[in-house]
Amino acid sequence: MDKVTKALLAVIGVMIILSPIGILLVWNYNGAWGEWDVGTIEHMVGHKLPGMEKLSGIWNHAVLPDYNVPGWEDKLHASIGYVISAVVGVTLVVALYYAVVRFASRAS
Repeated sequence: MDKVTKALLAVIGVMIILSPIGILLVWNYNGAWGEWDVGTIEHMVGHKLPGMEKLSGIWNHAVLPDYNVPGWEDKLHASIGYVISAVVGVTLVVALYYAVVRFASRAS
């Protein structure tokens, strides 16, 4: 493994370990910035957004909903759930990347 790959994996590993900071920082502030539901957006904007309401339920099949393991609600378990979610996400992205590279290399 070359130096660049090792450095990239180290950075990704650090980000995975630090991922629970996101939930710990916003635990008492009603969620993270930008992760608002349709009702919250309507309240912030001041009117209904029919397009957003229509599309809000288009994807509700998350592997780990809310970046957590269902039933793990306390701060410690939620933090572990964030790390698990980060590992699953990174694994899926890397697998997709390698599949695309492999497909592209065969096509050329």
